[in-house]
Amino acid sequence: MYLDYAATTPIHPSVLETMFTVMEEEFGNPSSVHRFGRKARYILDSSKTTLATSIGAKENEIIITSGGSESNNLAIFGVINQLPQNAGKHIITTQIEHASVQEPMSYLETQGFEVTYLSTKESGSICLDELQQAIRPDTVLLSIMMVNNETGVIIPIKEISTLIRKQNPTIVFHTDAVQAYETQTIDVSELGVDLLSTSAHKISGPKGVGFLFKRQGCKIESLVMGGEQEENKRAGTENIAGIAGFASAVKIMQNPENHVVDHIQALRDTFFTWHHWSSCFRNQW
Repeated sequence: MYLDYAATTPIHPSVLETMFTVMEEEFGNPSSVHRFGRKARYILDSSKTTLATSIGAKENEIIITSGGSESNNLAIFGVINQLPQNAGKHIITTQIEHASVQEPMSYLETQGFEVTYLSTKESGSICLDELQQAIRPDTVLLSIMMVNNETGVIIPIKEISTLIRKQNPTIVFHTDAVQAYETQTIDVSELGVDLLSTSAHKISGPKGVGFLFKRQGCKIESLVMGGEQEENKRAGTENIAGIAGFASAVKIMQNPENHVVDHIQALRDTFFTWHHWSSCFRNQW
């Protein structure tokens, strides 16, 4: 029995079928102008439209990456690397972030940045009062995950966005939504985030592909140079089969007949009920 879906999910058969078809029939480079390239470009563009629609974004706001870790690194270093010399050097994050956020923060501390790590309450969430006190005029970036990958705690991203926009609207707000993508309704306009990370293998898609949402007007610097792909934000020939598989997984996720959230909640309730009664039995024994 496999119960580690928070780490990764098995690929859905329909996703595999889509990927096999693309790998077999559509081998063109989407940057090429000939017929084979144009067919690959169509798959890339239509897939990105599907990905963008899933979070209420525009197609040109989607940057394809190799997954959540690269998306997080691109968001953090992409923002920091384009800052002017006289910009502030204060960043806010939390103590419960994924390593792909924590380690870039630790590195930036060695480069002269000051990072505030918000603590968590007993519930596992963060304290908005602590965040409010941490925001400063020189704060340039805020990175807070939407759902914790170990506890499942949901962080109030919309409330956080509202708070920082009132105190310091120049702060760039990034959220790691890798663990939230399948179970939470995401609308980037409603959430008020500038950058948002996802990964395909958390939603029955392939490993090695994800995307970073970058709101229009938000400035980031590419970490991979050598081509004009992905709006000049990530050089390299796109993994068309993986991207098509990602889009296929998103369509399955958005199908009204897909009751994955209800199923997860039912499993959770069953587990807690079993745990409660087993504890009572042990105490009586």
